[in-house]
Amino acid sequence: MSTPDEFAWASPQLKEQLLRDPAAVLKDRGLNIPPEIPPAVVNEFVRILHLLWVDGKVVPIEQFHIDPSDAGLLFGRGVWESTKTVNGVPWLWPLHIDRMRQTAALLGIDLPAERLPTDKQVHEYVRSLTNQDVVIRLNATAGRPGKPGMVWMSAAVQPAPLESLKLQTCRSPVHKGQAYLTLKTFQYATRLQIGQTAHRHGFDTALLLDEDDNLLEASHANIFLRFATGWATPKANGGLLPGTVRQVLISHSPQPITERAIPVAELKDAQEIFVTNSNVGIVPVTQIDDRMFPIGNETIKIKHWIEPPQPPGVQYRFRENQPV
Repeated sequence: MSTPDEFAWASPQLKEQLLRDPAAVLKDRGLNIPPEIPPAVVNEFVRILHLLWVDGKVVPIEQFHIDPSDAGLLFGRGVWESTKTVNGVPWLWPLHIDRMRQTAALLGIDLPAERLPTDKQVHEYVRSLTNQDVVIRLNATAGRPGKPGMVWMSAAVQPAPLESLKLQTCRSPVHKGQAYLTLKTFQYATRLQIGQTAHRHGFDTALLLDEDDNLLEASHANIFLRFATGWATPKANGGLLPGTVRQVLISHSPQPITERAIPVAELKDAQEIFVTNSNVGIVPVTQIDDRMFPIGNETIKIKHWIEPPQPPGVQYRFRENQPV
């Protein structure tokens, strides 16, 4: 049973709710936990969903405030990055920080490196919450005239591993070169809507096509295809978000990967397909529209090569709220 000291950071009202029924509090935050989860882990989940990192300090969400005039809030002038942790350390963190600062510069957002957490600071934040691994999200806003924006980090329970995915092709609503809609900015709702539409049609997420019927990416992940001539992935020429896992694969994969235009008609020639992002790693694709694909040996080998080993101990995973 929980004690009041465990929730010393909470407001009196929230503390009372947590002492009475922490599972109900988690449900209110969108996390439904099974009854067999140990109470100590439930309390860790409470901290995960209620404590933020804000400019170097851990702050309860009830104390987090953003200026109503902040351009990130009013106009979507904000950038973010997200990745899973492994033993509390954020995966591929230097690549995420580099991309975040590049995106901020492209959008005219002043984001000094010293305001962003190092991997050591992320690890300290995560371990102040839990012994579980999590998905962390780092956010930064543009601010308003005379005041810099906010920088904060949140954590979420890591999703359960996905064995495979089914994709539905659709035309991308975003034209090439639209940075706010292509990159990781606060104007991200279009991507969510595309994935949700595919899900309503019985698929896991969408596979986006450009105006010339070339493959771009999944709603939230890059795509790789094995042809008789080798592995290929669509070019990052302004129409897709170049991911951090994609960057590592192109540079260092034991299987050479070519960047090129891939017409949707070439799907019939694909032998293996997978998608990647830093929240889920590599996930095989077994269906696109009405076409089926096997989970190939090379996909499994690449997955084992790039993904870090699982940490020791029991890690609790959930299938809720995991867009890919």
